[in-house]
Amino acid sequence: MAVTLEDKLSSGQVIVLDGATGTEIARLGGEMHSAAWCAVANKTHPDMVRQIHEDYVRAGADVITTNTFATCRHVLAGAGMADETVAINRRAVELACEARDRVGVSRPVSVAGSLSNTLAWQQGTTIPDPQYIPSPAEEVANYREMADTLANAGADFLILEMMLDVVHASRLMEAAVATGLPVWVGISCSQLADGTLVGWDINHEGWVRGPRQRNPIAVGGDDDDNIDWETPALAEIIQALRSIGGEVFGIMHSSVETTPLGLATMFENWPGPVMAYPETMIFNHDTNQSEIKVSESDFSSACRAWVESGVQIIGGCCGTTIEHIRQMVDHLPTHVGPRTDMTN
Repeated sequence: MAVTLEDKLSSGQVIVLDGATGTEIARLGGEMHSAAWCAVANKTHPDMVRQIHEDYVRAGADVITTNTFATCRHVLAGAGMADETVAINRRAVELACEARDRVGVSRPVSVAGSLSNTLAWQQGTTIPDPQYIPSPAEEVANYREMADTLANAGADFLILEMMLDVVHASRLMEAAVATGLPVWVGISCSQLADGTLVGWDINHEGWVRGPRQRNPIAVGGDDDDNIDWETPALAEIIQALRSIGGEVFGIMHSSVETTPLGLATMFENWPGPVMAYPETMIFNHDTNQSEIKVSESDFSSACRAWVESGVQIIGGCCGTTIEHIRQMVDHLPTHVGPRTDMTN
């Protein structure tokens, strides 16, 4: 009988996530949109999206993630595609499933339906466009629509990505849990100057030069005064989302330097399987471009150390290429190590 993802989780086997999808689409020349980032590629460049999934499977990924980080209705509205929300999300799952079937590896490969709290951005910025910020009721309805679409289209489980607050992340969590599918929760974090770990804050990650910006994710309300500026402590986010559900929790889209600190807090607040998939890029203000800042070998070494210290599910986020994942897979142990303090 074939070994399932659940079997691997229960037996302590290491599970390999894929790497970045959005930055790979951009790197390969696919269409990106100022408001909806990589979401439109499901429609404009389906062969490229499918090929990226295929390449990750060949590189050793046990999980491929749908290109749906930025495909919620209020995000696609910024790209003039709100009416295509269901079709674009369904197509994203189809492309991932097609990729899995076309590669046809002997090991089981699961499709994770990605959901986030991201919003439509203003042209040329990472600042939310106030035209497309949903009301709380609209936000809840849009999350339910998207979660149900991914589940009905054939996703094996749902993965929440870049959770960084309590209010909006909880709304998304509730929508995901209501589908009945397993839910994996990816939380992003930043370290403040005093050492405090909080939900990911764009102002502490080298993305902002000049006046403070609002986070482009996890903000909401139909009034500018209702837009969140501060992110809560990491432990608070974990505890709030854990109270709703979830089978796996982890740290994602956080720097390679901050990730082990976040994982230490995760170990303190979550006894179940833990995942990690950091981002590997930085924004260069001189060139106005994102650049990969972590080499394949350094990424591989960091991931192996985290697995040996208790992380069972491992992969990469923004900036991570196929080669990052391929080299990582070549150096991973087969089973997760005992949890240790990785901050020393």
